[in-house]
Amino acid sequence: MQTSGLRYFLEVARTGSIASASTQLNVAASAISRQIANLEAELDCVLFERRPRGMVLSPAGELLAGHARQAITQAERVAADIQQLRGLTRGFIRIAAADGFALDLIPEAVATFHLRHPGIRFDVQVMPPGQVTQVVAAGDVDLGLTFALAPTNLVALLYDGTVEMVVAMAPDHPLAGHGTVHLADIQAYPVALLPMDTTTRLVFDAACRAEGIMIEPALTANRITALLPFVRRTRGVTLMSALSMMTPMRLGELVCIPIRTKARLRRGVQVQVMRDRKLPHAVDAFARLLVAALPPVEPSPL
Repeated sequence: MQTSGLRYFLEVARTGSIASASTQLNVAASAISRQIANLEAELDCVLFERRPRGMVLSPAGELLAGHARQAITQAERVAADIQQLRGLTRGFIRIAAADGFALDLIPEAVATFHLRHPGIRFDVQVMPPGQVTQVVAAGDVDLGLTFALAPTNLVALLYDGTVEMVVAMAPDHPLAGHGTVHLADIQAYPVALLPMDTTTRLVFDAACRAEGIMIEPALTANRITALLPFVRRTRGVTLMSALSMMTPMRLGELVCIPIRTKARLRRGVQVQVMRDRKLPHAVDAFARLLVAALPPVEPSPL
């Protein structure tokens, strides 16, 4: 079996259709369909069940998917060893990131790395924090940068730290000149928040309960980019990690202020990789650059 055919097969399994896989891979749908047909002929089995909602792996397909991921991982290890012989001149890095990192940290890191190594290509996918861990564990991406509330053994961690949340607002906001704010201070203003199933909202709601107050958001959206115009143009505020706001702060578009609460507004931050995988040279180099851009990990209390 050719590695390219296995990659096409796995992408169809991930997206649920040949058309979607064609778009993601930038490969003609006819070529993908032909590779799937060749695999089914070679193995003498049906790999997909065609259903109204898309293509779903058959039992044989599920078995092949597990072997395919292992085969591709092994092929990448060989390619990584060869790439190390010629330096960072070529390579492809696949990244999954939670929304809070896609606004600033990841684009800045990619741009910095590209200036040093223009032959390296990137693919960045933005998804919910829990899904980041899933795609890293499955080997669908090389690196994951996500928020986490609890430990996980599904992946290996290159970084496992925490970051404080801050209140973000327009520079002319009445609270903008304060050194710190309390949760009660923001009750007088419209609040824009991420949905209730996000780590930001879970931490925020827990802090409100500890303070004995309730804050009903004026705006809820599942992307930070949908919250920022509201904050810039109104007396509204939002809460997020300072890592998400570095460029808007530098450009003077937003002001971020620490917030005092009884329960600390902290979120876990992790850089994740697939367990027991030897990273390709380019991925390893980019991961080291990314970790260096994150806050130092605080030592555990004795």
